[in-house]
Amino acid sequence: MADQSDLHADPEDRAMPGPAAKQGLLKRLLGRFGRRKRHAVDMNGPDEMHVLHDADGQDADLIQTITRADDDTPPPPRRKGFKHKLAALFRIIGLILWPPFLRGDFGTVNRRLLLTAWTAVLLTLAGVGGWLVTTGESLTSLPGSEVIIGVARLTLPPEARLAPDQKADKAAAPPAVGRLPSGLLIAPDPTLSEATPRGLVPKIGADGRQPWSAYARPFDEPPTRPRLAIVLQDMGLNAQLTALAAERLPPAITFSFNPYAPDLAVQIERARSAGHEVLLGMPMEPFDYPTSDPGPYTLLTSLSDQENVRRLDWVLTRASGYIGFTNLMGGKYTSSPEHMRDIAVKLKERGLMFVDTRVAPRSVAARVMREAGGVYAFVNRQIDAQPNAQTIDARLDELERTARAGGVAVGGALPYPVTLDRLLNWAGKLDAKGIALAPVSAIANRQTPE
Repeated sequence: MADQSDLHADPEDRAMPGPAAKQGLLKRLLGRFGRRKRHAVDMNGPDEMHVLHDADGQDADLIQTITRADDDTPPPPRRKGFKHKLAALFRIIGLILWPPFLRGDFGTVNRRLLLTAWTAVLLTLAGVGGWLVTTGESLTSLPGSEVIIGVARLTLPPEARLAPDQKADKAAAPPAVGRLPSGLLIAPDPTLSEATPRGLVPKIGADGRQPWSAYARPFDEPPTRPRLAIVLQDMGLNAQLTALAAERLPPAITFSFNPYAPDLAVQIERARSAGHEVLLGMPMEPFDYPTSDPGPYTLLTSLSDQENVRRLDWVLTRASGYIGFTNLMGGKYTSSPEHMRDIAVKLKERGLMFVDTRVAPRSVAARVMREAGGVYAFVNRQIDAQPNAQTIDARLDELERTARAGGVAVGGALPYPVTLDRLLNWAGKLDAKGIALAPVSAIANRQTPE
C-alpha cells in the first residue's frame, strides 16, 4: 500500500490554497494570472482514480472525501468595505483598459501598457499646447523665442527656409513727442508709425516727413566742409560693450544694431539718448550660405518675393527710432539687382535709408537704391578688416583723404575693443584737420555709386 504522504506529493495539490485563504488587494484587483486546476482528481482523470481505489479503497475514499469537501465548501462571505469597493472600481477599469493583463498574456500586456503610456504622454502634451495657444496673448515671450546669441556661428539646415512668425511687443505710442536731451526725436513718433499685427513699423508722415531724416542726428556743419561718417556695425550683441561705446565715443558716430540683439529696444534707446543715430542690420544671404548664416530671417535669393517681404517686415518691427538699414553679411544678395530692387522699393515707400557696407566687390545696392529714388550711402573703407592699431590708423588716414577729395566719406567698423580705442583717439583730432565728423544721415545721397 502506498505511503499516505505520497498522496500529496503532487505540486499542484501543494500550490492550491485553502478555501479560507485571504487574498490581498492587488491580487483581488488584477485576478490570478493563470487558471488554477481545481482538483487533483480532475488532473489525473477517472482512470487513475480507479487504480487508487483498487490499490487501497480506504485511501481512495479519503481523496474523494477531501475533494468533495473542497467542492462543497461555500465561498467566503463577500466583503462590502471601502477597500473592496475601491478594488472593484479599479478592476472594472482594468477590464476596460487591460483585458489581456487579466488573462496573463504578458506580450500583449507589454504592448498595451506601452501604447497606453504613449497615449497618456501625447494627451498631456496636447493639453499643454492647447493651454499655451489659448493663453499665448497674455504670456511674455518664451526664453530664446526672440533672441539668438552668436549669430555668426548659427547654422540652419538647408531645408529650414521658412522662419516662424514672431510677434513684437505692441508698445503704445506716447501722446506727445518731443526731443531727447541729445537733440534726437523721441521715438516712436505716432505720425511716423503704422500699427501692424507684428508691431509698429515706420511710415512717411501725412505732412511728408520721412523717418530717415526725422530720427536723424541734427547736423549743421556748412556743406563746403568735408564730412566723414563712421558706422559701427553689429552693435548690441555685447550689451556692456555697446553701452560703453555709446557713453564714450563721439555722438556723431552712427550705430548699426544687430536685429537679433537682446533687449534691442532698450539698447537703441540708450544709444539715442547719448546722441547716436541708429540703423538696423538687415540679414542678407552671403555667398557661402549656409556655412555663414545671418540668422533665421535672412533674405535669400532662393526664396519667393512674398517670403522675403515677410522677413523684411519682421526686421521693420524690431525697434523704433532707426533711420534705415545696413546689410548684415549679404554679399550674394546685394550683388543681385533683381532682389535689391524689391528692397529699394519697400524702403522708399517707408522713408528709410540704406547704407551698403560693400562686403562684396560687385555690390549693386547703392546704385539700385539711387535708381529707385531712395536714400542711400555706402562704406568707402572697412577700417578694421585687420583689427590691429596700425591697420586701423592707416585706414582712417585713407578715409580722410577720400573726404577731402570728394567732400564725403564713410568708414565701416566692428565693435572690437581696439577699434573703439583707436576711434576715440582719432576723433578728438579730426576737427583740427578741417574735417567734420558727421552722422551717416549727413552723407545721404552725396556719394556716386559705381
